Amino acid sequence: MKTLKVIDVSEHNQKINWEQARNHIDGAIIRCGYGMDMVSQDDKYWKYNADECTRLGIPFGTYLYSYADTDTKSRSEAAHVLRLIKGYKLSYPVYLDLEEEKDGTRRQAVRGAKIFADIVEDAGYQVGIYANENWYKTIIGRALDKYTKWVAKYSSKAPDIPDVDIWQYTSSGSVPGLTGNGGRVDVNHCYRDFASEITGGCAPAPKPDVTKPASGYSPIRRDGQIHLNNFTGAGIDVDGLYGPDTKKGGIMVLQTGLNMDYGADLDVDGIWGPATERALGSHYVCRGECQYMVTALEILLMLKCYNPQGVECPGSFGSGLEAAVRQYQRDHGLTVDGIAGYKTFKSLL
Repeated sequence: MKTLKVIDVSEHNQKINWEQARNHIDGAIIRCGYGMDMVSQDDKYWKYNADECTRLGIPFGTYLYSYADTDTKSRSEAAHVLRLIKGYKLSYPVYLDLEEEKDGTRRQAVRGAKIFADIVEDAGYQVGIYANENWYKTIIGRALDKYTKWVAKYSSKAPDIPDVDIWQYTSSGSVPGLTGNGGRVDVNHCYRDFASEITGGCAPAPKPDVTKPASGYSPIRRDGQIHLNNFTGAGIDVDGLYGPDTKKGGIMVLQTGLNMDYGADLDVDGIWGPATERALGSHYVCRGECQYMVTALEILLMLKCYNPQGVECPGSFGSGLEAAVRQYQRDHGLTVDGIAGYKTFKSLL
């Protein structure tokens, strides 16, 4: 997977023009607040930022700055996050920001993070820990390795920490649409496609299915297989894995869409041959359209672990689907235009 460009923002960035920013980023991590569960400690731009990212289909997660120096305060910080993210579909984890230098907070860091994480995970969300390289080396160590790591190190050299998923490499980045804070914004390299991993591209995320092999299994793909069977009647195994039957079923999905929308009269046999290629031809689907080829696109994306934000029959091409198409195109070296034509469909198959 290519490295994703993710920004993290707070009220210090003031009002962001997300319409401009979305064409220059792959995702965002938005501060929801800081400290215990008090409205006065909500981030003043959390709702605006989360609403705009939702409207525009920008994958996002959240973080809360921790001041906790007791177990009670750690539990309150978890309640703070859960209150604010309720109703939002997160595509990145919930991060606890550990950097407060007060002695009590430093002593509470590992214990408090585990308390926080237990509560947030029990609510169905994936949890991550944000800290700088020095904190990970001198305070956290390997004690929080079960959680995804977001590490700050402002350098051209990556953090000397194992298994880093996000590296915050500058606090002085520049992205169109961000003019507050002197135009400076934190910019990160993200090495993990959280939006595809987290079911529905949103929270709550399911607990891992330990009955399935870790390699290849995806809950998004599993749901796609269910839709595949409903759409085509193929009856393939719903196992969340991408095997020969799923690949064949994907072709059947496209053949079904072409028949229903364009009367292509194809045999729905799951075989990619000249007739199917000719039927696809120059057909494409884009934002605002409602047809069965949109349904086919939604299902095909799910089979590749990309979340289209729902499957309808016939499908309605909205912002969630457009965001998934654009992300797929970025990841596979295609023209990033949000339009699914011959090359995008062929790549999906």
